Amino acid sequence: MSYDLFFTFPQPTQRSAVEEYFRRRPHYQLNGSAVYQSQDTGVYFLFEFQESDDDPNQLVGASLNLNYFRPHIFGLEAEPEVRAFVEHFQPDVEDPQTHGMGRGPYTREGFLAGWNAGNEFGYKAITSQHKGPFLACPEAKIEAAWRWNRAKSTLQEEFGEVLFVPTIMFATIDGHLRSAVVWGDGIPTLMPQTDAVIVVRDELAPKPLFRPRTKDTCVVAPDKLAALFGPFVEKGYALPVRVPAYERPTRDISKFFRGLRAFTGQLKIVSVGDVLSEELLGKCG
Repeated sequence: MSYDLFFTFPQPTQRSAVEEYFRRRPHYQLNGSAVYQSQDTGVYFLFEFQESDDDPNQLVGASLNLNYFRPHIFGLEAEPEVRAFVEHFQPDVEDPQTHGMGRGPYTREGFLAGWNAGNEFGYKAITSQHKGPFLACPEAKIEAAWRWNRAKSTLQEEFGEVLFVPTIMFATIDGHLRSAVVWGDGIPTLMPQTDAVIVVRDELAPKPLFRPRTKDTCVVAPDKLAALFGPFVEKGYALPVRVPAYERPTRDISKFFRGLRAFTGQLKIVSVGDVLSEELLGKCG
């Protein structure tokens, strides 16, 4: 099940011109269609091309395909891409979704209304046939992580090598869904507020007597880092953060790392597309 928009160009357009448009935009791969997939946010969708009957190198239109039964952020990330495409090529827009825009004009509000209504229908249709269990979070929590990840690359460029800016991911930790970031070997990391911190030890792993040091993973509750970094503070980011004030791991940080117990439970990273809206699932009950 998917949200579909159809675009008709005012006049046939060279395939090369359309492909060049997508090639200039980040996160697209071209393979007969334009596939959007952000490594930072995990959001994906695609534009498919409609060829002329007379010439496959001429396109008469395109369509957007955005899967339902996804967190609402898929629509939030797709909308600016659709709007930019419409502004560039000025196509006629057909939105057949209930509560959609019909036959144009394109608006942000109309797109999101159609997407959200269709996505809710998708939740109801799928949960009526499959009872789960499903992984879900409140929409505000999903959106805060998404906004952080959207800004991650820009923040990393600003900080350069001074601070590492982590991706907020979702993971099941001993069967419970948690938001988390990775902190590797005590490197200075801009630490957003999450449910857990996944500590990766290599050089700071404890060295057993007569045995080589072994890389491992620990899982730490964020409040355990308060003694090292102090409280979370508001800095204008999508989430409160802890900002390290060191360039190399201090003696306290090294001691903290080596004193942790390796995690031996179950930890599995979850695709953001599988983290559903608690609010929409609640409507399906």
